[in-house]
This record gives sequence, C-alpha cells and structure tokens, in this order.
Amino acid sequence: MSENNSENNTGRQTGVIPEAQRQALHIRESICDELAALPQKSGSVDYPGEINRLCAAYAAAEAVAPEFAEVLDKKFSRSLEIAKSGEAAFLANEEAKKKLAVEVESLLAAGDLATLKEIEALEKKITTCNGGDTLIDMLKPLKDRLVAEADALAALGEAVQKLTDELIALTAAEDIAPLHERKPEIEAAFAGLAGAPRQAVQRYQEAHRKASVKLAQHYETLDLARWESYTLKLDICAELEKLCELSGAELGKISGKLNEIRDKWKQLGSVPKEKSEEINPRYLELTRKLQHRIDEFYACKRQEQKIASAEKEKLCVEAEAMAESTDWSNTSAKYKELQNQWKSLPRAGNHEADLFARFHAACDKFFTARKAVYDERDRQFDAAAKRKRALIAEAQNLTDIRRAKQLRDEYRNAGAAGREEKALYKEFNDAMNNFFNGRQEEMAAKEKQALALVAEVETLCENALNNKARVAEIKEELHRLACRDTRSAEFDAFRKFEAAVARSVKEAREQKIRESGDVAMQLAMCYTAYKNGETAELPAAEKFTGFQKLQSAAVLLSQALAGDEKAVAKLEKHVAQALAEREAVCCELENAAGMGKAEAAPLSLAQELEAAIMGNFAAKEAAVSKNVDPHKLLSDFAAAGLVGAAELSDFQNRIASAAKVLFKEK
Repeated sequence: MSENNSENNTGRQTGVIPEAQRQALHIRESICDELAALPQKSGSVDYPGEINRLCAAYAAAEAVAPEFAEVLDKKFSRSLEIAKSGEAAFLANEEAKKKLAVEVESLLAAGDLATLKEIEALEKKITTCNGGDTLIDMLKPLKDRLVAEADALAALGEAVQKLTDELIALTAAEDIAPLHERKPEIEAAFAGLAGAPRQAVQRYQEAHRKASVKLAQHYETLDLARWESYTLKLDICAELEKLCELSGAELGKISGKLNEIRDKWKQLGSVPKEKSEEINPRYLELTRKLQHRIDEFYACKRQEQKIASAEKEKLCVEAEAMAESTDWSNTSAKYKELQNQWKSLPRAGNHEADLFARFHAACDKFFTARKAVYDERDRQFDAAAKRKRALIAEAQNLTDIRRAKQLRDEYRNAGAAGREEKALYKEFNDAMNNFFNGRQEEMAAKEKQALALVAEVETLCENALNNKARVAEIKEELHRLACRDTRSAEFDAFRKFEAAVARSVKEAREQKIRESGDVAMQLAMCYTAYKNGETAELPAAEKFTGFQKLQSAAVLLSQALAGDEKAVAKLEKHVAQALAEREAVCCELENAAGMGKAEAAPLSLAQELEAAIMGNFAAKEAAVSKNVDPHKLLSDFAAAGLVGAAELSDFQNRIASAAKVLFKEK
C-alpha cells in the first residue's frame, strides 16, 4: 500500500481530512462553482471552450475519497447542467438579437413609411432581450423624428381647434359684426395650417359651415346677390356630383380641382335664407363625400407605395445577387421575369427613383457582362464554322479510312458553330456517310463475326474458370473488330461470364471451407486422444492436401506420437498459435455481425510467450476493430492450424452463428 493511500485511510479512521485530500476537495469544488457561475458572467462567454476546459480540469484533478467523490460528482453534474442551460439561454438570446436586428434594419429601411406604433412595439420586444441597448439606440433617431412629427401634428390640431372654438363662440354670439369681421382672418389662419388632423379639420369645417350659415341668414336681405350665389352654388354642387361619380383611378387628378371649387365657393356670397339649409348641407355633404374618397384613395396609394417599395427592394436585392452570375441563359430568363414583376408593380413613391437606379444598375451589370461573353462566343463560333467547312471539303474527297476517323475527331474537337452547327453537321455527316456506305458489307461481316464470338462467350460460362484464357482472346478479337452495334451484347456476355467466374470462385471457397472443417475436426480428435493418452490414428496424408498448417500439424503430431520431444514442443507452440488465430477470426466475425464480443479472450502468460517466440504479434492486435471481409475471415479460419476437438467445436459454432447473422441464412 502506498504512502498516500495509507495517509487517506488514516484520515478516514481518525476523522481528520489530510491536507492533500482537502486541497483536492477545494480544487474540485472551485471547478464546480466556476462552472455553475458561467451564466452569471457579463458579456459574451465562450461556453463550449469554458465547459470543455472545466470538464478537462475536473477530470484531471487529483482523486478524492469515495465518500466525497460521489457528492462532488453530483455537484459537478448539477453545475454542468446549469452551465449548459446558460449556454442554451445565451444562444437563444443571441438568435433573438439577430432577428430583432433584422427587424430594426427593415424598419429603418422603411424610412417615412414607418410608424411610431411600430417603433414602440419593436422597442418593447427589444427590452425583453439582454444586450439590446444598441438596437434601441439605432431606432432612437427615427423615433425622435416621428415623435416630433406627431407633436407638430398635435400642435396643428390644437391651433385648428382654437380657431374652431373661436368660430363657435362668435357664431353663438347675438352680435353678428364680430363674426363678420373676424371670419376672414380665421379662414386665412386656417388656410396657413395645412396638414392638420382630419378630425380637427372636420370640426372646424362644421363650425365654419354654421358660421357661414349664420352670416348668410344675416344678409338675406341682399336677395339678388344671394340668388345669384345660389345659382352659382347649384352649378358647383352639380359639378361636385359629377366628380363624385368618377372612378377610383381618376380621384388622384381631382384633389387640386376640389380645392379650386372650395376657393370658388368661399368667394361666393350668401344665398337666400330659404335656400341656405338646402344648398349648404348639400355642398358640405358632397365635398365631404368627395374628400373622403380622395383621402381613401391617397391612403390606399400610400399603402400601395409602401408595399411596392418593399417588393421592389426585394427585386433589387435579388437582381444584385445575380449580377455576378455566369449562367447566362437561366439568369437572363430570371432577369426578364424580375423586369416583368417590376413593371407589374405600382410606383414606390419617394423611393421609386433610388430603387429603380439600383435595379437598373444590377441589370446593366449582368447584361453588359453577358454581351461581352456572347460577342466572344460568336467569334469562336465563326472560327469553328470556318474550320468545319474546311473539314467538310476534305470529307467530300475522302479515300482513306484512317483519315476518316481522324476527320471525325477533328470535327468533334473543332468546337460549336452556333446557329450553323446543325447545317454543317448534316453536310459533314452526309459526306462521311457517302464514304462509309461503300464499307457496309465489310461492317456487316464484322458484326456477324462479333455476334458469333459473343455467343461463344455465353457457352463458355458453363466452365468459366477453365475458359478464362479463351475469353481473354475473344475480348481482344472483339476489341479489334470494334463493332459499335454489338457493344451492348458484348457487355452483357462478359458480365455473365464474370458472374459465372465469381460463382465458381465462391463455390470453390465454400467447398474448401467445408472440407477444412471435416479435416480439422478429424485431426483435432486425434490430437485430443493424444493429449488424453489414448491411441490416436492419424487420417491419410492426402486428406491434408491444400491445408498447409493442418498438414504441418499432422506431421508434428505423428512425430510426437513417435516420442519426439522436440516435435512435442513445436506441436504445443503450433496449437497455441492456432488458438490465438482462430479466436481472433471469431472475434472479428462476431464484431462484424454485431454480436457483442468486443475483443478476443485474453491469452495466458504461456500462450503470450509462445506467440511472441513464434513471431505471432497479431494475437494482441486481433481485438482492434477493422473493416474486414467476412469471406476472407472464413477463408482465414479454414486455413488456421490445429486445436483441440472441444475448442474447435466451440469455434465452429461461433463461426456458424456469426455467419448466419452476416449472410442472413435461414
């Protein structure tokens, strides 16, 4: 027992923890605490690196007593779970930040189309994500501008409301003079408040209408002017009714016209009292209806422009991504499709010019590059057509078969000739056909000869191993004949022959394996009888033909039976080596079959020494997992040496079980 173990035992017996153990405990506890504290670290943490480092440090730390190890291992497992949970939360937070960054970029790219509500909703999402201050800072300029715009709009609304309240108060007063004097100033002030909120404008218009009605009633004594105003206002209302009947597409053209009508209406005097309640509500209703339709038209148009801007942004990104492409045909089709999509989209408002410039630049970049390539291609086509015309002229006067083959190769290697390719190829093919038509009888004879050789190959499949030389000769003859029309039949015939050779080899191998099992068992029974001190009669020597190791073992066994002590020692070494060989083969075959044997049974000290003396260093290496051929393993097992009858029977049973799994035998 070592000094440290004695010290540990002494410590446990006396209840005092040795200093070395205390240090080891502190080290392991500090590793656990550091691992559990990873999620609390600020900033970016290299979780995989830190976890691997701490796990390695824990594994490399000095061992502690079992009663402490179990508690520490549980604490380490909990700390590892905490660290991995922190890693998962960190990765999820980083992924959320990436998605929010994309949303921020999209909102910033929207520019004037973005709304304050959208920004506030996105800020609310960012606050739920750790480390999102940068994203909020990115949104701040846009938010400040929108807040300022909202404040300005609210100020306009308050100013309009102030004018509305003043109009209401003046209209409610009994004295009409202040209203008459103040009303033009109020109207002028209102005219300077363009862009005020619609509701405030509507309230003002209602108050203005009532004030105008009151003034009109006050001046009803001016009948002629009022009736003239009434007639003109009837014309205005008729014009407004026609405008209200216009289609939605024409509403964008009449916004200025409506303002002109309003100005014209304001310039007209009051109407007779009995017509005031008729004409004014009619006018207000028509203008309200028309204004409502115009507002809806522009709201839809703004939304349409916002959507079109986003869609055209996508088209720009897609066009820019393809600008470097060299797949001219497919990419050209895609660009044409993108251009058609662009034309089908409405204008994108203020962003239209910039987006169109981007899109047009990407298209120009691609098509300019394509034109340069196509110009070069056309030049190559012209050069190839010139070469091919020269070859056609030579083919039309051809007399030498060897030159004919060269011409085909030269024509094929001359390159493509573009649109002329089909006509040139027909002209060349016609010239070559004219030359080869005179050789048809010769080719027919060769084809007949080739088919006869193919038929011979099929007949040679019956005794494939003995006919390999003849088949090789036939292959040479067929190669010399080079009949294109019989190549498929040649391929099928040679494939059948190769399959027949493989079957013959497999049958011979299986026959040898079966014979080796019988011969090995006969010799193993003789060896077992010899070991038990019984009389053993060896099989005839010719039975061991083809089994070199068993033949050598039979010679050693016969010498041992004759009392040769050197032969006895050699025989035992042979048996030890054979045991190791057969065990290694069984283990590899069982591993390949997935039968759970991880390695060969350990050798005894004597067996290891004998294997070392015999140079059998493979005995220990047999347990190494390799990619093996099951057929080769069976052949190696059949070629192995002598072992006892019981061991051989066990080996043969293991081999049979593994082979049944591997080859799915029933």
